[in-house]
Amino acid sequence: MKFSLQWLIFCCSKRTPKPSLKDDDEEDPWPEPRPHGYQLYPPPPPQTILSNRSDYISQLRFRKYWPPENTPDTPLFCLYRLYEYLVIDDVTGYRNTIEYFCKQRTWAVRHIPDPKDEDPARYAFIACLPALLKAAFNARIKMGLVRECPAIMSPEEAEAYRNMPEDEKTNEEEPDWVKNVKPLEQTLYMVSHDGAVMRRSDDPRASEYFKRINILMWGPHIHFTWSSMVFTAPPTVLMVISCRWLLM
Repeated sequence: MKFSLQWLIFCCSKRTPKPSLKDDDEEDPWPEPRPHGYQLYPPPPPQTILSNRSDYISQLRFRKYWPPENTPDTPLFCLYRLYEYLVIDDVTGYRNTIEYFCKQRTWAVRHIPDPKDEDPARYAFIACLPALLKAAFNARIKMGLVRECPAIMSPEEAEAYRNMPEDEKTNEEEPDWVKNVKPLEQTLYMVSHDGAVMRRSDDPRASEYFKRINILMWGPHIHFTWSSMVFTAPPTVLMVISCRWLLM
C-alpha cells in the first residue's frame, strides 16, 4: 500500500503526549501548564531537575519554541536553556545551544546581563556558563572563524580571516558580574547522562569552570563542528548547498 508524502507528514505531526501515570494527589514539581511549548523562565534549580531527570527530559521534548511566550529571544534566555541541557547532560542539546548563541552575532558574551538569580545553586551554575562560551568561541576565533564572518566564503576570504592580526580579532570576555557570584557552601554533585556521579574534586576529568564554584561535573564538550564553508565548486553546486545551509 502506498502513502503520499503529505499523509506521512500529517501522521507524524499528530503525535499526542501520553497520559500521566501519576496519581491526582501526587505533588508535581513542575509549574503549570504542563506540558507546554515555551521555555520556562527561570527553570527549576539543578537539584530539582536531577531528582526528576527523566521527567524533565520529557518536558524539553514537548517544547516547540525557545524563548518564553510572546517574548523575543535574548542572550539570557539562551543561557538558561544551555543551563537546562548541561544539568541533564544532553550533549547534543547543549552543543546546539552553544552553536546557536555563536550565530547570534550581536550577542557579545561580555554583555550578558546579570540574572541576579535568587536560587544560589542555579545562580552559581549560570555564572560558569559565560566562561564556556568564551572558551568555545575564542578557540574558533584563533583559527580565523570569527563570529562576524559569512557562512559561505571563498578560499581567499577564508585565508584573509585566518591571517587577520590578533589585535584585530574581537575575542570574547566574561561579563563582570560572574566574579561576584560566591562558590556554593556545599558541593553540588552533577549526574552524567548514564547516571555516574563525580565525587572527587581532584579528578582530572572534573571541569575547572565549575569546580571553581564548588560544582563537580565532567568537562562538557563545548567545541562544535559548525564553521564557515569554503567552496570552489561550480555555481550550481554552490546554490544547492547555500539553500541547504539556510534551512538548517
